[in-house]
Amino acid sequence: MTQHEWLLSPLFTGVFVTLGIILFFQLITRSMITHSRTEEKPINYLVGRLSILSVVYFSILGVYFEYAAAHTKQDVAFVDFRLLLLFYVIIYLGQRTSLIVILSSFIARAAFWGLTMGTLYFVLTTVLIYLFVSVIVYIVRYFQLNQLILIGLLDIVVGVFWIVFHFIRFRYFNDVTVSSSWYYWMAFIIMNFSLYYGLTRLNNENDYLTSLTHQASTDPLTKLKNYSVFKKDFNEEFHAFKNVDQPLTMIAFDIDHFKRVNDQHGHLAGNAVLKAVSHLVAEKTKTIPQAKCYRVGGEEFNILLPDVTLEQAAKFSYQLQSEIRETTFKINENKAIQVTISMGVSTLQKSDVTQNLLYERTDQMLYHSKGKGRDCVTVSKPETSDPKSLYGQEKFSNKI
Repeated sequence: MTQHEWLLSPLFTGVFVTLGIILFFQLITRSMITHSRTEEKPINYLVGRLSILSVVYFSILGVYFEYAAAHTKQDVAFVDFRLLLLFYVIIYLGQRTSLIVILSSFIARAAFWGLTMGTLYFVLTTVLIYLFVSVIVYIVRYFQLNQLILIGLLDIVVGVFWIVFHFIRFRYFNDVTVSSSWYYWMAFIIMNFSLYYGLTRLNNENDYLTSLTHQASTDPLTKLKNYSVFKKDFNEEFHAFKNVDQPLTMIAFDIDHFKRVNDQHGHLAGNAVLKAVSHLVAEKTKTIPQAKCYRVGGEEFNILLPDVTLEQAAKFSYQLQSEIRETTFKINENKAIQVTISMGVSTLQKSDVTQNLLYERTDQMLYHSKGKGRDCVTVSKPETSDPKSLYGQEKFSNKI
C-alpha cells in the first residue's frame, strides 16, 4: 500500500514505516552484539557479521521496494523510500555495502519492470544521485561538519530532484504536479529527520549497551572475563559436553606467594604483575580454539578447554608454567620481578553428575601443587586409567 491508499499524512505513514524498518534492524543488531561482542568498542557495521547482516537486510529491503512499486503500479509513491535507503546505506554502511544494495535494486528493477527505458532511466538517475551524495558525504566528513548539515543538504537534493521531476516528464512516470512535488518533498523531510533522530538514538544506546555488557562481564584490571561469566560459561559447557564423547578440560592456577609481592613491592606492583600475567595467559590461550580464560579471584584464574584432552591440557599447562617462570615482569621504571604459578588440571568424567565435581577436582589438583612447594603442575588421573598410567597424577606432577 502507498501513503495515499492509507489515507494518512506522511507524518504517520512515512515516519512509522521508516522507523519500523530501522527499529527491526537495530533489534537484530542488538541481539547479535549482546551474544557475541566481548570488546568495548563502538559498533561497526562495516566488518564481521554486522556487515553481512547489513548487506542482506538492506538488499532485501531494496528488492521489496521494487516489488511493491511494480505490484501497485505506483512507482512515484516509493521514490522517497528508495532515496532514504540510498542515502543511509551510503552514510552508515560504506561504499561496498551501498554498491551491493544498489546492484540488488537494479536487478530487482529489471526483474519486476523489465529491461525498458524506464529501467534505464532508473539506473542512470540512481547512479547520478549516488555519485552526488557520495561527494556531499565526503565533504561533510572532511571538514568535520555537523551531521544536521548533511541531513539539510540531503533535503535540498531531494527538493531539487522533485522540482526536476515536475518539469522533466518521463514517459514511464506519471505526471508529477506541483502539489505532488511539495507533498513528497515534505514527506521526505519529515522521514529524513525522523530516521536520523531514530538512528542516532538507537546507535548511541547500542554502544552504551555494549559498554555496559563489557563492564559487567570483564575484569577491569586484567581485561579477562570475570567470575560471573565463568559460572555461566562453565554451566553451558558442562551440559554441552556431559553426554557426548568429547573432552572438556579445566585448568585452575594461582600466582605463587602473591601476597608477598604486594607486601614487598606495594599493591601497584601487584596490579602490574596481575595485568602482565593475564596478558601472557590470554595470548597463550588464543592458540587453542574455543579456549576461554577467566580471572575468578584475586590472583586466581581458570581456563576452560572444550575439545581438549587431558594430555593436551597438561602439555599446555607445563608450557604456560615454564613461560611465566622465565618471564621478567616490569613493575616500575627501575624494577622487575619474576613470579611462578601453581596449576591444577582435570577433565570431565562420566561419573561427574554435577559440574561441581569437575570444579572441585580441578581445585584439589591446584592445592596438591601448592602442597608440593608451588611452581608445580598437578594433573588428575583419567577415570579409566591404570594407576601406573603415564598420565596419572604423580607423573604429571613432575616438572619438565
